[in-house]
Amino acid sequence: MSACLIVGAAPAPPSRRVSVVSLLSLSSLSLLSLASVRPFVALAALTCAAWARAGGQPAAPRPTPASATAPLPPLDSLTPARILARLQEAAVRTSPALAAGRANLAAARARARASGFAAPLSLSTGVSETPNGKLEQGNLTLQIGRAFFTGPRLRAERAVAAVEVQAADAALAAAERQVRARVLRAAVRAAAAQLVARRLASEDLLLSGGEDGVRSRFAVGEARYVDVLRVRTERLRVQSERSAALADARAARATLGGVLGGEEVSRTQLAATLDSLASATLADAWRHLLPADHASDSLRADVVAGSGDVQLAASAVARAEAEGALAAAARRPQVEAYGGLQRIGQANNGPTLGPSLGLTVSLPFTAREANRRGAAASEQATLAAAATRAATLATVRARVEAAAERYAAARERLAVFDAALLRGARDERESALATYRTGGLSLLELVDFERALARAEIDRLRALTDAVDAWADLASGGDADDPTHTTPTAPERR
Repeated sequence: MSACLIVGAAPAPPSRRVSVVSLLSLSSLSLLSLASVRPFVALAALTCAAWARAGGQPAAPRPTPASATAPLPPLDSLTPARILARLQEAAVRTSPALAAGRANLAAARARARASGFAAPLSLSTGVSETPNGKLEQGNLTLQIGRAFFTGPRLRAERAVAAVEVQAADAALAAAERQVRARVLRAAVRAAAAQLVARRLASEDLLLSGGEDGVRSRFAVGEARYVDVLRVRTERLRVQSERSAALADARAARATLGGVLGGEEVSRTQLAATLDSLASATLADAWRHLLPADHASDSLRADVVAGSGDVQLAASAVARAEAEGALAAAARRPQVEAYGGLQRIGQANNGPTLGPSLGLTVSLPFTAREANRRGAAASEQATLAAAATRAATLATVRARVEAAAERYAAARERLAVFDAALLRGARDERESALATYRTGGLSLLELVDFERALARAEIDRLRALTDAVDAWADLASGGDADDPTHTTPTAPERR
């Protein structure tokens, strides 16, 4: 069975002519099925059907546009990357969440520096054996004491403080990854939504001119009223989708401003930055912005190990162990020694002075049941923390695997849109418009072509957004879902 691919139509009798617009509409629509199980079968079926409707005569070959076969023109690939990197660095500097995380880390380090020191000396005094309430004739004792054998308890205190520093550090690193991911996601989403709105505005401008023309032809009886209604409803659909795209852009811009800190970054500056990012090269720069899918496969284990949720769960296990060691040190015998002077009052010869020594030892065996239950509670807390770490590890691993698969699928969709077919359809747009102006194409054929081409270009931008969302999930270490990560609200194009 032979396959056919029609890219144009040579002059032919009106009954046997295949319009350029209808064929290019089929070509643009076929882009949407290239990622399916049998992509090229759908494309061949559509184009061969059009060839059959033309009477079985193949169109005369036309030279393929140079842009359809030549490599992409030189692209300043660093421009979008630099803009995103600048936004991420600004967010790291000005984010209120990161400022709070740095403050928590500084407090934890201060507590760690203040822990593990020996307790201060204690001073005690007392009077005994006072005849008839005469204090000057009683025995007065003045002692200074301190605790001994406190090494295990002090080491346990330092271990608990070190674990708190580790947890605060892990929380700050996870928060920074989340901030960078949110900036990447929100910035690309805002820029893509702006590009979608611009594309729909261009389509609306074309339909506006077409509406004026078809109304003029209807006034002289050369067009049907249904054609007027068709163009009007098409404009309503385009304007509705454009409004939804603008709403998405504003929402993403507000999210980005919240991450950056509204007081530090002006709206004008942020809008100018996003306008620069929303350039015509954004969709073409995805290979430079997003690492290859095989790189994400090799990084899955590292992403899971470096996840903030996993590190915090590991810190919880270490904290439970350190607190268990601290509790065990508290159940050991506590020794405290005293030394000082004692004045012994005597009625006949006057008072005399002498040394005074003392020793205090706690007896843990007298609270055996309490100690046993305390040890069991510490062990159970450690086991619970270990179970939580295992559950967190499994959850993060599944989340990373899902994000990696979504990322690979999104890259495949973007690769489909990089095919020469879309670039060729874009190049034929001006020739189709010229053919329409000369009366060689009907307005409805032009509308169908414009809708198919716009759908392909907008779906390409949505594929870019999906890829960025998946990569942001990977870059954030598979941590808990970003509350700003929402599904785009733009209506599905029919």
